[in-house]
Amino acid sequence: MLRDLLLFLIVMGGFVYGFWLMRRLDDFTDKNSKPEEEKKKQKEFALIFGTQEEPELEKWFEKAGLEVVFTSDIHIRREWKDVRYLVALTDSDVDNLSVCSLVRRNSPGVQSYSVCNERVVKKLYRQVGAAAFFTREDLMQRMELITLEHEAGAA
Repeated sequence: MLRDLLLFLIVMGGFVYGFWLMRRLDDFTDKNSKPEEEKKKQKEFALIFGTQEEPELEKWFEKAGLEVVFTSDIHIRREWKDVRYLVALTDSDVDNLSVCSLVRRNSPGVQSYSVCNERVVKKLYRQVGAAAFFTREDLMQRMELITLEHEAGAA
């Protein structure tokens, strides 16, 4: 009887120690994994869609603390979930509208800016939630103001 009670106490002590050890291990992993998740969440992108790279635009976005991604294909990658700005600079309204719509569906908070090559399709840009500019120079001026965080440019 005493032997059974002693064996029971040893088994219960091992159980309690194992439970305490697992809780400490869970706390340790939770504490160390949260900064990595926060770093991933803080990683925001500026997506530039065009046929030629825009070093000036890339420089402005990098100064604003955004990772710049240049693409010339209409696609989106999983790691681009936090796209903050989209700038579509091609000569094709179909391509610009397609990429604006695609990115808007995957990143609802994206701010889209595009060159509108044909004035008759400006309404379509409004429907996909993109600000349309008729000249590339107007768009570049607006992007400079936005990246410099001037309130007049963002308004």
